[in-house]
Amino acid sequence: MSTGTWAACVLVIRVIASRSQGVPPQAAAVLSDANSVVFWLLVVSLVGLSVTGGIRLFYWRAETAPDEFETKQGALIFKHVAFLLIYGLGTAWAAWMVFG
Repeated sequence: MSTGTWAACVLVIRVIASRSQGVPPQAAAVLSDANSVVFWLLVVSLVGLSVTGGIRLFYWRAETAPDEFETKQGALIFKHVAFLLIYGLGTAWAAWMVFG
């Protein structure tokens, strides 16, 4: 759920940012405020994603068989590096669109 919320927030921020060009100043202020609120929802969903992922990692270590641990650990590290890039760059892009 946190992943979907994060992705939806990035999409909404992108749509609002692209459509707020050339609108009257009062409307631009309202859209900017809306984008700020959506960005903080994005941050909350990212925190939720990290917390639940940390909990899952704790159980993963306890449940993984010793003979499978090394193979799965490599895949897990690759996955987390990919997620760090995706979520990090996506969040930075969203922050740039909102506060930029």
